Amino acid sequence: MKASPVCTYDGENWLPGPLAKGPFPGLHGGVSGGLLAAAMERQAAELGAGDGLQMSLSLLRPTPMAPIQVSVRTLRQGRRSLQLSAELTSEGKLCAAASGLFLTAEPLSFIPERDLIPAEVGGEPFHVGHVTDAPWFFEACEMRREAGGRIWMRHRNPVVEDMGGLARVLSLADWATGLSRPDWVDRNRVMFPNPEITIHLQRPIEGEWLAVDSQPHWNANGLGITTSDLYDTKGYLGRATQPVVLAVME
Repeated sequence: MKASPVCTYDGENWLPGPLAKGPFPGLHGGVSGGLLAAAMERQAAELGAGDGLQMSLSLLRPTPMAPIQVSVRTLRQGRRSLQLSAELTSEGKLCAAASGLFLTAEPLSFIPERDLIPAEVGGEPFHVGHVTDAPWFFEACEMRREAGGRIWMRHRNPVVEDMGGLARVLSLADWATGLSRPDWVDRNRVMFPNPEITIHLQRPIEGEWLAVDSQPHWNANGLGITTSDLYDTKGYLGRATQPVVLAVME
């Protein structure tokens, strides 16, 4: 049976279901990013553009669990590149914005094909522990953690129906900061939201699994960054970066 999407469209608005929720009030950042990525993918397909290989997402404020509007604008379209921007609003407020780059491949005979080292999905089932008593986005994902720390993940429930590759990568890669926080962090005392994430891919994702191999770099000044190498089962896929704001809960 086909899994129900996390968000559904009523012809005018996106309606988040219970699994859209994040660990804080409102939508999970990966859901907001997935909605924007999916909208840009649809626009790119209508314009006959290539694959979505870059996306930057800014999370401007918490997105409420309420009807959502998404708009897309073409910034520039060339022969092989398309640049789009998108905005997500809810209850009259701009909650998230994104930009995406879509590129069309053009094989060159004088450049040899890269030999990719296949990556096998492995590790033990992974759970983030108790975060909220309510259903949330983690339950829409399946995760496995290898002994070395790399985490494989895939959607049990897509963010939207017929979700494309860019939306799948962005919505999963946004987990990286939370999954790679240092061992000394007390999750009950310290907040560590990432207000932005940027991904760069060397090719479209293949298969349903994405792996993140992350390194957190957190500083005593309350700022940090998480860098993640991305993989699918074919091999190295690209990279994600997330600036992190650290704060003690009051």
